[in-house]
Amino acid sequence: MVDLPKIHAPYQSDLDKAVLSVVHSGGYIGGTVVQDFEARAASYLGAPVIGVGNGTDALQIALMALDIKAGDEVIVPAFTYAASAEVIGLLGAVAVWCDVNESTFTIDPDSVKSVLSDKTAAIIAVHLYGQCADIEALENVAPDIPVVEDTAQAFGAVFTTGKYAGRNAGTVGSFGTFSFFPTKNLGALGDGGAIASTNSSLLAKAKSIASHGQSKKYHHDQLGVNSRLDPIQAAALTIKLNYLPQALNAKIQIAGQYLSAFESLNGVVLPLTASFSNHTYHQFTLRVPNGKRDGFASFMNDRGVATMIYYPIPLHKQKAYAHFEPRTSLSVSESLSNCVISIPVHEALEPSEVLAIQTTVTTYFS
Repeated sequence: MVDLPKIHAPYQSDLDKAVLSVVHSGGYIGGTVVQDFEARAASYLGAPVIGVGNGTDALQIALMALDIKAGDEVIVPAFTYAASAEVIGLLGAVAVWCDVNESTFTIDPDSVKSVLSDKTAAIIAVHLYGQCADIEALENVAPDIPVVEDTAQAFGAVFTTGKYAGRNAGTVGSFGTFSFFPTKNLGALGDGGAIASTNSSLLAKAKSIASHGQSKKYHHDQLGVNSRLDPIQAAALTIKLNYLPQALNAKIQIAGQYLSAFESLNGVVLPLTASFSNHTYHQFTLRVPNGKRDGFASFMNDRGVATMIYYPIPLHKQKAYAHFEPRTSLSVSESLSNCVISIPVHEALEPSEVLAIQTTVTTYFS
């Protein structure tokens, strides 16, 4: 699905120098390398940024900074990765499932409206597969409820119309959280994450929480955690951020080729770009309904083409979250889990590889 050495090849020497510079510096916690990346990421996103250990930490710290406590309800899509709900349970809060839009795979504001209560303390809106969730619509159905944007899969996505036109995903809610897992749009050489917010007091609180709740060294003002962006990862991310625009453009071009090649096929549903967002294609996700997905996956695998299912089981069906009982229909999440499948779309694919993938998909559905 992703060939990281091939992706890194054009700038591998820059990565080597940046990482070795940290190794030889003797400064392995915090410091100017991390601060430089935070500043560069803030400039790119248009919002202040702090680095943390990983994307899951980012979500938990954001909820802690919003004072989410035991018994509070946090609305979260049933169709997403487990981390979005995991942090709710870890804080003793209640995950309240909502459904997603069948075409864009992102949070459905009408479903959110149906599960609002006087205990609703926050909403986690996941920018899934590389495009923005409809934050403006969420604000309309749930005014005054803090929104945490889970932007793990959409670094670089931009709102194109409406109230937030021109703004980056992860910069319009109370918090935006980011994962730098190696396969993400902006991926580190290991774990890494970040939190963004235009609310300076909230971001300062999050920064304190990420550092054991300290306001200054040995002054612990609140319960915190230990979550740091490693300088080696920050050094690598600073290099990779320079190449992100061209990487996203390459993914968008490959996705465009797929869309053109597959538009006349029967038996497969193509991904849709929302009217209010661009699409960075962290994943290129097809829908293969009528129980034919597994046959398609086997066909692709037999011909040397990787596929992945994100995600085969909706969260409300997972054993770890069974105690959070659904309050509304989650039929779309359940349906998608039975039919979604992603094909390679990474920026280092050769034209011949893209053509081979196109041909294999076309052959199956023809």
